[in-house]
Amino acid sequence: MVRTIPRHRLNKALPQQGGLIAIVLLAAVLRWPVLTRQSIAFDESFSLVVGLADWPTLFRALLSDGVHPPFFYVIHKSALALYGVSEFGQRFGAAGFSLISIPLVFQSGRIFFNRQVGLLAALLLALNPLHGWLAQEARMYSLLSALTIASMVVFWQAIRTNQRRYWVLLTITNALIFSIHYFGFLVPTIQFVFILLSFQRYHRRLRPWAITQAIAFIPLLPWFVATATREAQTFGIGFLVQPTLLDLGITYWNLTIGSSQFLWLVSGLALLVSGLALVFAFRRMAPHQVWLKQARLLLALWVTLPPLLTWLVSQRRSFYADRYLSFVIPGLVLLLAFGASRVTPPCWRVALMSGLVIASIYGLVLTTYLDPAFQKDDWRAAAGYVAQHEQPHDVVLLYTTHIKFPFDYYYRGHAPTKPISLNLEQFPIDPLTAGHQRAWVVYPYTRRPTHYPMQPLIPNGYWTDDPNRNPNLVQWLAANVNHIIDDQHFRGMQLWLVDLTMP
Repeated sequence: MVRTIPRHRLNKALPQQGGLIAIVLLAAVLRWPVLTRQSIAFDESFSLVVGLADWPTLFRALLSDGVHPPFFYVIHKSALALYGVSEFGQRFGAAGFSLISIPLVFQSGRIFFNRQVGLLAALLLALNPLHGWLAQEARMYSLLSALTIASMVVFWQAIRTNQRRYWVLLTITNALIFSIHYFGFLVPTIQFVFILLSFQRYHRRLRPWAITQAIAFIPLLPWFVATATREAQTFGIGFLVQPTLLDLGITYWNLTIGSSQFLWLVSGLALLVSGLALVFAFRRMAPHQVWLKQARLLLALWVTLPPLLTWLVSQRRSFYADRYLSFVIPGLVLLLAFGASRVTPPCWRVALMSGLVIASIYGLVLTTYLDPAFQKDDWRAAAGYVAQHEQPHDVVLLYTTHIKFPFDYYYRGHAPTKPISLNLEQFPIDPLTAGHQRAWVVYPYTRRPTHYPMQPLIPNGYWTDDPNRNPNLVQWLAANVNHIIDDQHFRGMQLWLVDLTMP
């Protein structure tokens, strides 16, 4: 017997499906054409170098780095084989996962609340500045967000129905999350706290949930063993600084509309609109609206627990950075959409929904096109300048080893590139310049990474105020101050050219 869909339901579903398709197409237009607009950053160049390595080298590099599980790099290596190593090819996968998140968040909004909430949440995610920005980053954050949405929806269905298929799907989804990023372990933390806070209702679900998490961890267990038994026990995020309470507020600002100070008054008004939607989201509900209350609780935990727990842990050793917490964005837009849907009368509801959309568009335009704080370091221009003006017997001195990745990606010249430091080791400079007539020095500005990509540009001449300057380079530049024949500033870096043949 063929099951037919009632005509009234079909008439309602078709416009909503058309709306979702339009939103996905809008998101594609906002993401893919700008994939080559900015230079690749260091993290992206690291993804490229690791992705191009052979398999044994790939895993050795990740073990040495000690920051990430391997699954994203396995995917990225395969993607590079398909799409190539151009800026567009590297970022194509991230943009694709970002687009996948949009129908996922629509489905989650429909399942948690209703189709109207799902559509508005999908539109807000398509326009979200940070989500769109990370879609242009050849890293794992877009994939992590997509998997988090899937995990939360499957978890919700599992605890409501206790059907085996949802527990199996939850196991698979969380296993993938664990293998993508260590912050993925905050996803089951959210789910565990939800069960505890609803223990009277869901206490029978605790056991199957715990079993699924134990099974989901098994594929990553060999990696943990390998990480624990390696010779060098390092964990490469020592650059992160201890966050303050103000940082916590900036994080939510960044996750909502992008914490731009370019037009601070308009940004404040846009943030106020988002805050108003959250107020309506937590208005009192009728006693019979149990499922809505439970859905709201899950979203509230999704939005608050990861930043708060990370902030607390980071008071001792910092792990705090906005990009690590970007998987909170889908939960945030769902809460905003739910809050706007609860406004009465309808005219005010439409006004608040429109305000949320306008605020998101405003933030997206600023972060993508106008605010210099969201622009990546311009390795493309710096490397191109050196290649255009170099001469035979030149040498390029790179301030640290890690900037060799993005610089060499763009550099098409013939001069050798030599780092002057490796981690904490600083090399004497005269031996590096021996046999050369001119030396280019590439010095990147130090930027606070807490709210990356929101990084206010540092004025030209930052070198003289840098408290962590390489003393070898300080002395060498001071000795050759009269031999500097070119001094250029590019976004995020400074470049000197020193003539070594001058008396």
